[in-house]
Amino acid sequence: MGYTTIRRPSEARAITEFFSLHGLPPDSAEALTEVSRLRRRDRGRPLVLPVAQSAFFLVDGRVSELVQPGKVRLWRELMLFESVSNTAFLPGTYTEERVTSNPRQLTSGSTLSRCVFVEVPNAKLNALVMTDPAISLMLARMAAKRHLLTERLYTASRSTPAARVAAVLNYLAEPTRRNVIKPRSEDGVMVMTTTEELVASGPSQADLADALCLGRATVEKAISELRQLKALRSFGPGERANRCYPIEDRDLLRQISLGG
Repeated sequence: MGYTTIRRPSEARAITEFFSLHGLPPDSAEALTEVSRLRRRDRGRPLVLPVAQSAFFLVDGRVSELVQPGKVRLWRELMLFESVSNTAFLPGTYTEERVTSNPRQLTSGSTLSRCVFVEVPNAKLNALVMTDPAISLMLARMAAKRHLLTERLYTASRSTPAARVAAVLNYLAEPTRRNVIKPRSEDGVMVMTTTEELVASGPSQADLADALCLGRATVEKAISELRQLKALRSFGPGERANRCYPIEDRDLLRQISLGG
């Protein structure tokens, strides 16, 4: 698969903390960590996850998942790619699309940023699910989250293109830091400083178009509209503009995504 496997103690602690954030008690998180390992993938690489063999938790990064020919989904961290919920142990809530379109049980796509996954072999995960209700509940919650996001972001609707693009960008947004030159408050001298803002990064406009089944020109027009409305920030001279969508007013972006 071309991943780098990491087994350092510090990485084991990071895996335990990741599962703890999802509500697992210490014993459950440690048991899951013992059968897990980290996988890394650089940006812009093909992505093939053999979900028939292992479950993959996206810990960090952005991916484009090909769910069937011509249809993709854009995901950020905390997403789960798995086939366990299609077994009798944990009835599935969202994976009918994958079952019918992907009989080899491979999740494919590409990485839109540098990505980190936690991989858990299905045989070991199944054994834990059968004996630990907390792990079973965690997987069910993650499956439900994916189902809700799919319905909210990627199911065909009568919403305007601007509203649909706003919904996806709001989902992908996360805090980031950037350097800016601005006047110092005490004397007005221009200085370099660091500021934090919300940015949706990773997908190109073509990726957004494929995910929403819209034309590229339609997506470009929708992004321009969101900038004119001041939901997205326009770029200054010399700023990175490719695959980057700074959020100027998140409340407004959410309102637009809901049809306001």
